[in-house]
Amino acid sequence: MSDYRYAFLEPGRFARGWHIVAFSRELEPGAVQRLHYFGVDLVLFRGESGVAAVLDAHCPHLGAHLASDGGRIVGDALACPFHGWTFAADGECVDIPYATRIPERARHALRGWPVQERNGFIALWHDPEGGAPEDYLPVIKEWGHGEQGWGDWRFHRSRIRAQPCDVIENIVDIAHFPHVHGGEVREFENRFGERTVTQVSRVQQTAAARSVIPPGLPFDMEAMRAQNVDNPADAWGDATYHGPSIMYYYTESRGGAVDYRSWWVNYHTPVNSEEVDLCSAVIVSGLDGEPVPEEFAEQYAIGAHAAFGQDVEIWKDKVYRADPILCDGDGPINKLRRWYEQFYLPRNGAAQP
Repeated sequence: MSDYRYAFLEPGRFARGWHIVAFSRELEPGAVQRLHYFGVDLVLFRGESGVAAVLDAHCPHLGAHLASDGGRIVGDALACPFHGWTFAADGECVDIPYATRIPERARHALRGWPVQERNGFIALWHDPEGGAPEDYLPVIKEWGHGEQGWGDWRFHRSRIRAQPCDVIENIVDIAHFPHVHGGEVREFENRFGERTVTQVSRVQQTAAARSVIPPGLPFDMEAMRAQNVDNPADAWGDATYHGPSIMYYYTESRGGAVDYRSWWVNYHTPVNSEEVDLCSAVIVSGLDGEPVPEEFAEQYAIGAHAAFGQDVEIWKDKVYRADPILCDGDGPINKLRRWYEQFYLPRNGAAQP
């Protein structure tokens, strides 16, 4: 019996589900990259046919890192730079150039991770039980449609000291907006599904609210907020976590400096028991289907990640209360925790929302 109230609080335990590890444009055909997630060294590569794959990083022969010397692509497989043992995208050893036969023990000695490339991002499936991946990540049909003003993702990624459970609780935390993000909540609703949790909200910047200001921003967040207060926009947003770590957010805004519509993909992928990679990616278009000004688009992408930076200032030195004292103005935090727990429990013991 665990001493922890929730399975997601156990050190070294990571959520079952899809986790983004890169954007498509970061991996050209023939490229090999080192990754480290879930406390494990990994290698990401794209074969000659364009298919992306993720393998455990160290060769089962004598332990060389498969990305050493820049990695060696052979067709759609990856060859170890030490002795040339060659592995397919699923981890199967398909060639040992100096051997007359491949030892049976070697054929499936290297783990290949299930990978899904969708919407311009590359995600891998993590499951301690080794179960088959679920297909729950929706297609964002607007992605890549430059003729409609959308184009490719503008993204900002940072490695932070935080727990995944801290990040995901923002989806239900109505009470932090006027203290962290400088906004007054006009409308707020949460909806729970089997693998999804959604926030539908309308938040307006007000002079009475307070903001947390992250250090090192390339713009004046207070000045921007003051401008938004003086020139308020009518904006709404629909944010949905699909699984434990990938959030899609659609928003429209009218009446501010620029009328726009935008998709965000926010993700937090665990690096180890203490750190996550936190990323915000946006595509933004005018409401009329025309591109927005380039300066606005780039500033908008930076601002999206800076909004998470406001939360990071709180997360980095908070403690996690497994049994919090809540009041009637808080969102459904305990319900969210019960929903989130399912991704850490064995399938036959998964909690329902």
